[in-house]
Amino acid sequence: MPHASTRRARSRAGFTLIELLVVIAVIAVLISVLLPALAHARTAGRQTVVLARLHDMGVGNTAYMNDYKDHLPVLRDHEEKPILSLGVMAKVNAVPPLAFINPNTTDTAAVEQTQDGRPILADFPASPIDASTTIDASNIGQVRFHCSFAYDNDAKPHGVWKPIVYMGDRADYERGRTFSANWKGAGMCLLWTDQHAAFRKSRTMEDQGDPNIYHHNEFGGEGGDEVHDGVAVTHGTLDTHMRYFSEEEDDQLLPDGP
Repeated sequence: MPHASTRRARSRAGFTLIELLVVIAVIAVLISVLLPALAHARTAGRQTVVLARLHDMGVGNTAYMNDYKDHLPVLRDHEEKPILSLGVMAKVNAVPPLAFINPNTTDTAAVEQTQDGRPILADFPASPIDASTTIDASNIGQVRFHCSFAYDNDAKPHGVWKPIVYMGDRADYERGRTFSANWKGAGMCLLWTDQHAAFRKSRTMEDQGDPNIYHHNEFGGEGGDEVHDGVAVTHGTLDTHMRYFSEEEDDQLLPDGP
């Protein structure tokens, strides 16, 4: 017959209901703490990928400018859709289609090329978007994006001592907002003319100190100086802003300011 102390030891071998509830509560707390941290880590990882790709684009632009008398890539002129200009840079520097993609979006890498070997960075289900294609409110919802970045292919103003933004996350064309929706409004991945890339959190021009961070900043019309949100906007900055389609198309698709 088992000794009494042996029976008591066996009875203590299992967990009580209260102990199980405590363990479950501890696990729940740990999950609630770890999940946001994991989500933040995933987002930070995606930002790192995008910033690296933007930096590589900057290096590619620098290489292009060294070969083409300091001109940024363009297909025909600076008034065209910048995605066509990026296609030129991709062809000249053999940039892989995946380099144009922000992994935080649903954008897909280009799989088709033009006859002269440029990747088609935006299209409709049945046709590519080229210089003759008009993009407006009636068809913007049908565009398939194979490039996640907006671009400023204008010639940069001389005498500007500080770097200015000329490439970064695409505007939110679906909602007609100049600020990118890629990071849930938390900020944007951007590339400056000195080829450094960084994530900027501020949405106000006053904090940013650079009107060119916005995709469309033609506030009072080009040609004059003004102050907007406490930031001096000169003719040079008015004429240099990130866009995806032509200047006229972006003027219609995106409102002024943030």
